[in-house]
Amino acid sequence: MKEGDLMRKYVLLKEVVDKICKVMIYESFEDVAVYLYDSISDTSCFADFSFETIEEAEKYCKELGIRDIDWCFIDDPLEGCKHDLIGYH
Repeated sequence: MKEGDLMRKYVLLKEVVDKICKVMIYESFEDVAVYLYDSISDTSCFADFSFETIEEAEKYCKELGIRDIDWCFIDDPLEGCKHDLIGYH
C-alpha cells in the first residue's frame, strides 16, 4: 500500500443505533480504525475498533445499516492531528 491508497470517510446515521449517530473509517498503514460517535459535532469518538482490512471494517459498518453510497470521503488528518476528528485539531 502506498500513501495515495489510504483513505478516511464518515457517515451520519439516519437513525441512532446504540448511541451511535456518526461513524468514521480511517485506513492507515498499520490497520483500519472504525470510530463511533454519539454526537454529530466534530468531537472525539466514544469508542473505536481496529480491523486488519478495509473489507472487515466496512462489513462491521454495514451491520449498523450503512450503505456504500452513504459515505463522505474526507482528507487524511494532518501530521500530528487526531485521526478521529474531521477538522484539523
